[in-house]
Amino acid sequence: MRYKFFTFVSVMVFLITLLGCGGKKANKPIEVYGGMSIPGVGVSIEASYDPRLDNLAPGYKVLNVAMLNDSFRIIPLNPEKDKWWIKTSKNEKKKYEVICDLRLYDSKAWHAIPANARKHIGYPLALPIGGRQVIDLFVKEDVPVEDFSEIIIYLSGLGATIKLLPRQ
Repeated sequence: MRYKFFTFVSVMVFLITLLGCGGKKANKPIEVYGGMSIPGVGVSIEASYDPRLDNLAPGYKVLNVAMLNDSFRIIPLNPEKDKWWIKTSKNEKKKYEVICDLRLYDSKAWHAIPANARKHIGYPLALPIGGRQVIDLFVKEDVPVEDFSEIIIYLSGLGATIKLLPRQ
């Protein structure tokens, strides 16, 4: 009798869990200020724009992002699945797509970058435990990146969307 009861309870718990997960809504973005550790993730992200890099790749401006992994797990990154956008103070409603790996998305512009600089630019495949990475993001030259008001990041390895706000 106990065996049947245990089996029944186990099956019910499994079904409730299965049904409960199927109807989940997408997670709300995690909102955090630049340089602050992202709750539950253990990663901090900071971004800056330097107009001196505007001529690095023809047709693009460069937005530098620094990531620090303070967690006890490796954070996988994927240039094909991770998505980056910025919003600017000039048009808060519009999201501008940002290219995280120019080599994949515009090989002509990528090869116009000096060879020595290309060695230092790229999208990492992982952020190791305790690791720091600087990622150079490419924004089309007609986007007013100097007025960015937030960066929206979807990191596929975490299954999370992060809304990064500049420091106050």
